[in-house]
Amino acid sequence: MPERLDTKAGRIRRLQDLPPLPQVADSLLRELAAGDTPIRQLADLISTEPALTARVVGVANTAYFGGARQVFSVEAAISRLGLNMVRGLALGLLINGHLSPHRCRSLDLDRYWFVSMVGGRLARELARHVESGGLNAEQAYLAALLRQLGVIVLCDLEPEGMEQVLAGGRQADARVMGARTQQHLGLDHHMAGLILAERWHLPTEAAKAMRHYAEPDYHGDHARLVGLVGVCDVLAEALFDQVEICPAGAALGRLDLPVAAIDKAVEACREQREAMLAASRQMSAS
Repeated sequence: MPERLDTKAGRIRRLQDLPPLPQVADSLLRELAAGDTPIRQLADLISTEPALTARVVGVANTAYFGGARQVFSVEAAISRLGLNMVRGLALGLLINGHLSPHRCRSLDLDRYWFVSMVGGRLARELARHVESGGLNAEQAYLAALLRQLGVIVLCDLEPEGMEQVLAGGRQADARVMGARTQQHLGLDHHMAGLILAERWHLPTEAAKAMRHYAEPDYHGDHARLVGLVGVCDVLAEALFDQVEICPAGAALGRLDLPVAAIDKAVEACREQREAMLAASRQMSAS
């Protein structure tokens, strides 16, 4: 086998051999996919992990979110931060603790977590407005939240190679980053995400989004969901950079999203930008 193919096969085996998610992370993923978890049930689940509990409560008490009084429980933190932010925050902290993306110094983790959380929020809101219907808002949220997970795992397993991929700030454009990852590692972060999704038994919809969200002309299984995740990825990156950008017309045309719905969802995220950045910094520091 040629050296390049042998190296690629070895990387795929390392991805397939990653240890399973901790039980609490696996349970949290199921709760996210279901989308109807009562606050008390989510609080009880997070509270089974003392370190996770401390981080979530700590975020709620930071200067940005802190109110007149400190909070001391996960349930109180949810009341202060909001259910959706705590769900994304908890999952991010669990995954961050399971992998070591800090090994790649060029990875902008603040950006990674911001665009992940904002992409998830946009996907949940816009799924309700897809004219052809049939999209589950919580499935869209989870797929968008996890879409770039392949970047995190490759930064853990291949930090030197990812340093070359991300050199010069190549993180904002998923298609460019995919091409560079393919060039330097023999497989792109989309394929890495798919392998990881299969290893961790993530929902099929999330796996498809990881693999194809940067392809505006994708027409395979779950094409509308994948297209929506791709649109939300572009919007989230633009919100981080505070620039105006329009997603690819092919994806927008298939989704038939009302412009007013996109503008409203983007504006709501823009108003919460500083809060999302504050939460992202907390996840990056873990």
